[in-house]
Amino acid sequence: MKSFIPLIATSEAFRDFTDYTFEQFQQEFKGLQASQETTMRRELFNAELAKVLEQNEMYKAGQSTWWATINQFSDLSTEEFNSMMTGKAPSLQGQPSGRLGKAQNPSRKDWREEGVVTPVKDQGGCGSCWAFAATECVESHYNIASGSQAILAPQYYVNCVVNENECGGSGGCQGAIAQLAFNLTAKVGIPLESDLPYEGRNGACGTYPEAVTCDGYTHLSPNDPDELETALATTGPVSVSVAANWGRYGGGVFSGGCTSSSCSINHAVLAVGYDTDYWLIRNSWGKNWGEGGYIRLSRKYDKTEFTDNRPQDGFACKPYPASQQVAGESGVLSDSAFPTNVRKASFNSVSV
Repeated sequence: MKSFIPLIATSEAFRDFTDYTFEQFQQEFKGLQASQETTMRRELFNAELAKVLEQNEMYKAGQSTWWATINQFSDLSTEEFNSMMTGKAPSLQGQPSGRLGKAQNPSRKDWREEGVVTPVKDQGGCGSCWAFAATECVESHYNIASGSQAILAPQYYVNCVVNENECGGSGGCQGAIAQLAFNLTAKVGIPLESDLPYEGRNGACGTYPEAVTCDGYTHLSPNDPDELETALATTGPVSVSVAANWGRYGGGVFSGGCTSSSCSINHAVLAVGYDTDYWLIRNSWGKNWGEGGYIRLSRKYDKTEFTDNRPQDGFACKPYPASQQVAGESGVLSDSAFPTNVRKASFNSVSV
């Protein structure tokens, strides 16, 4: 798979692309004067540009709460774009939340303000979103518990998580789920990024210095906005599953990711906060995407359920159900989990 790494940062502010050209795109995002695939890429780009301009006209007219942008994904086919989003998260052998309820939660929470959220990462062209969501979640919970900061290794999950039931994919860059990563962390821990740098491709599992471990994970009740809000308010960031139709997202409060006939969960990300009208989501497509690597998802669909007709692409294990119900903007409430009792490891090395 191709690794999609932007060469030039995009602005987080609204940008007018009315007179923007394919040649400008090639230079800005690909560092190229011309492409060997110019005809096909130009057609894909022009189609995407038309959609960006259409969305931004709605934004400027006050008919939408988010704006679109041209970015490193703007000359990709749907198949190419989706190839980097494989892998998700169902419920396995975790502990149920015990009905967290809404309680007296504050009106907003942003764990970035606590200094416990690590810098935004980039999964590249590997379908390892699940590994990044799990790694980032373990990092934040460790940082909350310890008062220090650890940068952990998503490559360890890519190399070492065993996915026998093909939950969210066939494993590694072909997809898996965050819960399997939490279970492996409880069993043998996870090393630092400095001891196992990210490569963006499948690799053999070896032995590494262990840094952080946990006891397992807590799984929230599906499609329950009160539980997700309470977990974020009282515990820390939460790994969540989404239908990530966000390739052209530039900023604002996103809505419209699901329709009455389609909401296919295909991506794992990290919820790091909320406000009264949005969920604050950390993505793994680099800091030049969206709002510095983040997206705000509207909460107006918190009580709305959609049908996911492709559970095998999202949070399901074999035997896959024919369909499942998911709730919230982009299905963000469908499957949520976080690790429990995250702490410094007491073992010498990680091996499986």
